[in-house]
Amino acid sequence: MTVRLGNMTFADWVSLPYDGGWTDTFIYRVSSQACLPPFAYAPVIKRLTTRKIRNLRKSMSLWVQVDAPGEWFAIELLHALKGLQVPCAVTDGRTPKKEDFSYPTWLGVSDAGKPPVVPDGPSLVSPEELLCLQALGRMVKGEPEEIAALAGLSDGGTNRMLLDLEERELTIFRTGHRLTKNKVREIKSMPDPHPLWHLTRQGTSVALRSWGVPKTVTFDKMYREEQFTHLIPNKHRSKTRMWPAWLKAAWPHAEIWTAWAEVKLPEMKTIPDALAWGRIQGYETLFWLEVGDNHKSKPDIETSMRVRLHDALTLSRRTNVRVVFAFLGPKWVQDAAVWAFEKLPPEIGVVMSGWTKFGQLPVLEWGKVMRR
Repeated sequence: MTVRLGNMTFADWVSLPYDGGWTDTFIYRVSSQACLPPFAYAPVIKRLTTRKIRNLRKSMSLWVQVDAPGEWFAIELLHALKGLQVPCAVTDGRTPKKEDFSYPTWLGVSDAGKPPVVPDGPSLVSPEELLCLQALGRMVKGEPEEIAALAGLSDGGTNRMLLDLEERELTIFRTGHRLTKNKVREIKSMPDPHPLWHLTRQGTSVALRSWGVPKTVTFDKMYREEQFTHLIPNKHRSKTRMWPAWLKAAWPHAEIWTAWAEVKLPEMKTIPDALAWGRIQGYETLFWLEVGDNHKSKPDIETSMRVRLHDALTLSRRTNVRVVFAFLGPKWVQDAAVWAFEKLPPEIGVVMSGWTKFGQLPVLEWGKVMRR
């Protein structure tokens, strides 16, 4: 039940009993399937707990409830919320213990009293339609098969839903524009080569509310949208958006829970072309994709892959999950990149394949480079 504090809204509120006292805890809900990476929520949550809001309820604490099939998503979100100015607990839905909060919560002698309730309006879309809107809210614009891949939906069903959403003025199929830089670095607006699906203003609003963003909060595009949006659409971006579908076709035994294209990772300079999250061979795993650039020299390719492999290992060790580092590209680009993958530790496996045949990957072996 949505509650209001000042000009902010939260998913719910609860008073938790600890040591004979009672907390004043606001609830923020996150779904790992909502097409946003975990660290994207941190700026919104920080805006919900500004000094102005804290002064209205100095006893407030925050409980972030994460609905996710594994542990990595919640761990990354907790890491992103480091330094939050209210006691915060991030759990998989279980009621937090006192020690789960980032620092001691205020405890009153009685229930602090529920804040004003905001009536929830009727849902405008089905859960599957909402996934389409959420995917486009991050993608900016895209093809139906790309939306389906990143939202975890079927191609045919997604196309029908987009048409239905267009009738309700939540999506629109049109030719958009993109900013490009010429040789003297002038920025020009160029039309897209063909029509793509976009959100309307109302569709964007539905997606934002579903992510727990109040109408009074601006969700900066640099946090929620794919990186390098001026490169949409191109063949490279299409390949990266199809990464979860590629994984499912190549390794039907693997569980692929969700994925994002061109996602900026906290505290890292490199940006993977795509990042998927799931489980393979019994291990919770991140599937890092790089699509080889055949316009670079062989030394540049090797150097670039060394840096990216290092960041993939850093991400693995920070959150205690395994990483599959996948490299797709022509054979000569693979030959140049393979020299970057020496002495692999057991928590990472490298797979290399061509980029022309969809759904082909070699058998995975941890600590080794496998090529197809």
